[in-house]
Amino acid sequence: MTIASVVDRWPDSARIFARYTLGCASCAISKSETIAQAAAGHGAGRVKLDDLIGELNVFADTGKLPEGAPPAPSLAAKGVPRGMAEQKGVKHVIAVMSGKGGVGKSLVAGLLAVGLKRRGFSVGVLDGDITGPSIPRMFGVREKPMSADGKTLVPPKSRGGIPIMSMNLILPSEEEAVIWRGPMVSGAIRQFFSDVQWGELDYLIVDLPPGTSDAPLTVMQALPVDGVVLVTTPQALATMVVTKAVKLVKQLGGDIIGVVENMAYVTLPDGGRLEVFGPSQGLKLVIASNAPLMAKLPIDPAIARDADNGDIENYTSPETEELVENFMTVAPMKGPPD
Repeated sequence: MTIASVVDRWPDSARIFARYTLGCASCAISKSETIAQAAAGHGAGRVKLDDLIGELNVFADTGKLPEGAPPAPSLAAKGVPRGMAEQKGVKHVIAVMSGKGGVGKSLVAGLLAVGLKRRGFSVGVLDGDITGPSIPRMFGVREKPMSADGKTLVPPKSRGGIPIMSMNLILPSEEEAVIWRGPMVSGAIRQFFSDVQWGELDYLIVDLPPGTSDAPLTVMQALPVDGVVLVTTPQALATMVVTKAVKLVKQLGGDIIGVVENMAYVTLPDGGRLEVFGPSQGLKLVIASNAPLMAKLPIDPAIARDADNGDIENYTSPETEELVENFMTVAPMKGPPD
């Protein structure tokens, strides 16, 4: 791999390169120079390639930097990106992820935000699904973010007062396609966090796209994530894929605070339940993640109607109330709601 590709994927790895006197991680030559070439050319024979690769692999697997790595600010002054984005007003960042597409991550993120807002917490939603955003439509937000200083953006708010930031709010129209490679997606997520005036928030809910690559890695490594909510469906295939997300979070040292099983059943007219996707697989993820099953959400036509109409803030059900109540028992919290 080239030095540039490593730093793009793991920004703080630049600190490891600097530790080995390869502080050119962001210079032009590194765009085509491999780690081995840099060690041989710039290290003047002093760099032990095996040791360097070993420390990079440990960092990629665990997110932990070796002792003696130089501090981020000194590297940032040289143009190397810092590993952790900053946002002083946000108390807690909660990532909603799955690894599997189509399981309802955006829905769970939206329902959590709405439920917390009803309970007096100040909440915002960052739509991290850069190429397939759906949060603005769900909340009925169409206004463009504004900028008073030309450097930061003020996110528009939903009718219920929840600030929303999404790529769809920047595009000329919501049907426009975002055809970007991984590093650009990662950069957009970091900017949506650090370059947006979120104000004072108890919780910032980050809705993530499916997969276990660039976007989830960026959120876990570049944002101060306090906890992860995993979303799945009862289908065994979905559970298998979501297990990959469990391993990703654990490898990066993250904290899984709960599991949500979406589309668990349909309530029949006689009050019975039809398990459309088969029996619950939630227990498997509870064991794998060592986190509680916070809710089993049914397939409800009212959810689809409200989400399509931008009225998700008007939706309520016993199951979503249970989701929020269980979230509050396990989620990080600093003092009473603002």
